[in-house]
Amino acid sequence: MGRNWTPSQRDAIEARGGTLLVSAAAGSGKTAVLVQRVMERLTDEQHPTDADRLLVVTFTKAAAAEMRDRIAAQISRLLEEDPYNVRLQRQQILLARAQISTIHSFCSELVRENFYKLDVSPDFRILDDAEMTLLRHDAITQVLDEYYALGDALFFQLVDAFSAGRDDVQLVSTVETLYEFVRSHPFPERWLREKAALYREELPASQTVWGETALHYAQDAITYAVALTQNALSLMEQEAAIQKAYHDAYASDLAGLLALQTYVQEKDWNGLAFACRNFSYEKLKPLRGYGDDPLKNKLTASRKEVKATIEKLTGLFHESEEECAEDIAQLAPLVAKLFEVTLRFGETLDRMKQERRAADFGDLEHWALKLLVRDTPEGMVRTSDAEELAARFDEIMVDEYQDTNEAQDMIFRAVSREESNLFFVGDVKQSIYSFRQAMPQIFLRRRAAYPPYDRTLDAYPASIALDRNFRSRAGVTGAVNFVFRQLMSAQTGDLDYGEGEELVPGAAYPPSSGADTELTVLDLSKGDEEEMVRAESRYIAQRIHRMLAEGLQVTEDGVQRPAGYHDFCILLRSANRYAKEYAKELQRLGIPAWADTGGGFFAAPEVAVAVSLLRVIDNPIQDIPLLAVLMSPIYGFTPDDLADIRAKERKEPLYVALVRASQDGNGRAEQVLRDIEEYRTLAATLPSDRLIHLVYEKSGYPDLVQAMPNGTLRLANVRLLMEYAKKYERSGFNGLSGFVRMLDRLEQQDADLASASSVSGAEVVQIMSIHRSKGLEFPVCILAGCSRRFNKERGDVLLHPELGLGVKLRDSETGARMTTLPREAAALEIDRGEMSEELRVLYVAMTRAKEKLLLLTTVKDAEKTLGKLASRLTEEPRLQPYVVRSASCISDWLLLCAMRHPDGGALREMAAALPGITLPCDTPWKIGVVYPEVQEESLPIEKEGQALPDITLQKDLEQKLNYVYPYDGLRGVPTKVAASDLAAEPFSFQYAATARPAFLSEQGLTPAERGTALHHFMQFCDFAVARVDPAQEKDRLVKQGFLSREEGEAVEIRRVQAFFASSLAQRMFQADQILREYRFTVEITAGEVQPGLPQALANEAVVMQGAVDCAFEEDGKWVVVDFKTDHAKDEEALWKRYAAQLALYRRALVACTGIPVKECLLYSFFLNREIRGKELPEYAIKAFE
Repeated sequence: MGRNWTPSQRDAIEARGGTLLVSAAAGSGKTAVLVQRVMERLTDEQHPTDADRLLVVTFTKAAAAEMRDRIAAQISRLLEEDPYNVRLQRQQILLARAQISTIHSFCSELVRENFYKLDVSPDFRILDDAEMTLLRHDAITQVLDEYYALGDALFFQLVDAFSAGRDDVQLVSTVETLYEFVRSHPFPERWLREKAALYREELPASQTVWGETALHYAQDAITYAVALTQNALSLMEQEAAIQKAYHDAYASDLAGLLALQTYVQEKDWNGLAFACRNFSYEKLKPLRGYGDDPLKNKLTASRKEVKATIEKLTGLFHESEEECAEDIAQLAPLVAKLFEVTLRFGETLDRMKQERRAADFGDLEHWALKLLVRDTPEGMVRTSDAEELAARFDEIMVDEYQDTNEAQDMIFRAVSREESNLFFVGDVKQSIYSFRQAMPQIFLRRRAAYPPYDRTLDAYPASIALDRNFRSRAGVTGAVNFVFRQLMSAQTGDLDYGEGEELVPGAAYPPSSGADTELTVLDLSKGDEEEMVRAESRYIAQRIHRMLAEGLQVTEDGVQRPAGYHDFCILLRSANRYAKEYAKELQRLGIPAWADTGGGFFAAPEVAVAVSLLRVIDNPIQDIPLLAVLMSPIYGFTPDDLADIRAKERKEPLYVALVRASQDGNGRAEQVLRDIEEYRTLAATLPSDRLIHLVYEKSGYPDLVQAMPNGTLRLANVRLLMEYAKKYERSGFNGLSGFVRMLDRLEQQDADLASASSVSGAEVVQIMSIHRSKGLEFPVCILAGCSRRFNKERGDVLLHPELGLGVKLRDSETGARMTTLPREAAALEIDRGEMSEELRVLYVAMTRAKEKLLLLTTVKDAEKTLGKLASRLTEEPRLQPYVVRSASCISDWLLLCAMRHPDGGALREMAAALPGITLPCDTPWKIGVVYPEVQEESLPIEKEGQALPDITLQKDLEQKLNYVYPYDGLRGVPTKVAASDLAAEPFSFQYAATARPAFLSEQGLTPAERGTALHHFMQFCDFAVARVDPAQEKDRLVKQGFLSREEGEAVEIRRVQAFFASSLAQRMFQADQILREYRFTVEITAGEVQPGLPQALANEAVVMQGAVDCAFEEDGKWVVVDFKTDHAKDEEALWKRYAAQLALYRRALVACTGIPVKECLLYSFFLNREIRGKELPEYAIKAFE
């Protein structure tokens, strides 16, 4: 379709003979390939496929929507060229019901279609993260309480192993983590059984999964130490004196290391443990005259690194095989009990969700699996439902396959045709969602099993690599390749970054001046993390200002244009904690910046104030929330104001002090109390979301937050709070108290809600996490905060997907906790897995850049840091896996690679690195060390002369500031009033809540509601039938829904009979026409609504609405009748109360019909007679002009 596809892209589009795995590198156009494959399947003239016979699974709903839109656009474009193509018209129709969705949307549809087979409610709903957090807490609390009540000795031993006698938080965390992980497997109970069996196998330590992990680590460590020692022996040949003094000692070290290597290869556990404990280092001979010689320093640093490595191995192999076996035997019953508790937790949680007719995404997957497969001793067996479903789809296409888990993969296999029609697309180097149970090993297994695709053979299954990058300049792709050729290996990174993985530049850009990749090291002599943020922000601001001032050009749709702020993106490993600090500092330095953080909802100031106000409405006797509200922009109390209020009631709650201040004449305090009372009145009956809406309206809080910096985002956050309340109400709960309790529980458990996120294409520098940037691209990417250390803290209890549980055991004699082989092995593998993922995170970050990649790291002492890193380098082209996994931060990786770049001479010089470590690289880098300048705050301030005022501007400002709104006097006058309200006594907020709680409704109707029931009867009844048999007419109105059952019971038939027997009723039956519940809308003046207004405002129009109960025409004029049910015996008082209302009805009826009014009267159902008064109020009778 007009696009030049590469040969590998064309293969991925056209190969259809079987299952295909496409490994698509960053920027390789995988989405375009996927769309084109769909299109060519739909339009294939020989073997066409209908759109609804394809199952296309994407990672997110946004990706699914984009995919559907792209396909629809392609079909529309083809139809423009061939509008009468019936095939295309059919596909356009079928696309609406095509299965292009996330895995969870597909499972949800499948489950709802077959709910009766799974015994689940057809109207189940998906719980959000907040609800699940609270439900999990309730479930684990219930389960642990049950076990505590049983007095199970083994359970108490488990708690002791996890808690060290303090609390059971660690046990709770482990159970929940284990539960979440096992649900990523298709058969959780089988997985638990298999892992529990590992602890019961009576094998030597070296043959257990934990021993094998430890030995693999030892192999990498010793290989690294051997390489360092051999490199040292080679280097010392450059200087005879040094070789003479050091050679024997280093040769002795090498012999010892080779012996350790032999023990590892032979899996001689006890021999290795003994050799590590007794490893000896021969003393170096004295060497004079070489005090600060670079070669000598390099050699001593290398030996120091070797000693540190052997020391780590000594700690790892500190126990014999027999002692390890004893530890494993002790762990076996604890693991069994932990798995039992986890299963019980799962059952309890499932029951709680079932009671609420709710589910989470994991439930959808397992319900689908229950429908599709059966677990048998021989393995997975497909059901008849699966075979029927597989017949529906000609092909199953899965995007972002590297982020699937075992359960999802089994679903794909189950709905396929014996795994012969699967099409997977992904990039294992971009698998960065292990916290969501993503398993890149699934992708790697398939790739290892599938041979490369050969179009001449057309054999399947096969794999295809899309390595051409159409996003970035060659300077950026070259930098990515240079870094990951050294860092990523099978041991650390899960794959060898070689020729098949390297990016091949395919994008066409105009030539650029200078390097496309920069690495800047900020050298701080002193500083903490906060200083690092300021230093990096200042440097970034200067760099952006300089690039824009120099006229940086970026390419868009093949055309160059001047760069703007929106072309820059700052990427951080952890944005939630630091992004806002960078944004604040950049804004201070004149750079418009916006922090895109997914969490931090409760921490947002605008949300904190709104939540505090809700807490005060729920219970005003809370000092901290009340204080927050009073000092917020809503009321604007200053600390001095509050000190004055507090001084009189120091020991009482702040609310009591506020009441006292109100009684003493403090008007602002009185207003606050009035507002709180009004809100509390509304809270008694309104759902929480409607209450929040009314509070926002009355307080004007949304307008206040919109006037603050980043007002749009703040406004979105306060509205989002209302959406969360609405979701809470929809979940079956109701009321403010419950909503506030839910928020409190979330905060107590350190949980959070997603905050609003919308930059809407503004001209700002975006700051976001690397995870959030996945799938995006920016002309200029700045990777900052690289020197923040990885979290390598490991607790006493560790859980690994493959190695199971590792825990420290208590020594029966000393009471001290001693580590075990399973725990040490779990720690090693967790560390390896996390470092592999961190490498993939770095890969994602570096591949977001299109034209410029700026790498920024901050160190306290560049010379010391570089020197320490340089001691780990050898002449081998790839960094030792042990070195890569030992890095403390991303900065270590970047600096190690940069020192080996041809342009890294400045770094090598500072590190005193020896020749031989440099590697060739075709793409230039700009590498430098920068010493931050003195902060602006410390510079002397120059005194400036006083500037003369701009008289014209001053007059303009004064005119605008002194502007008086001409209708200011009408504030408080409504634009629309009800006739009944206008005629009544002043409105009291006390009766604002017209709806009553359910528990009051059980006590019957109120007198007012009984009166309303009688009004409804008179409005809807057939006068002719009611005159003869009012009871029959009442039954009809109830049956047809005009009256509720309670209202029907409240209608007093005897009073209806009395009315129809009255002379007034006889007049009605003889009337020319009768109007009932006649609704009107007329204009009156503002002066009538609020007497005392200035003449200029008194004649402004106000809309009056109302309804006349009954009016009948007699002798060409109207007789107005107002029905009353008041229990009043004084006719004169009753007339006086409603005379004004009748007068307004008279005016309205004349204005609307043009027919004069003969008389107005009341009919009292309590007195069973009509009432006439002497006169109507004069102001209400005046004619309309």
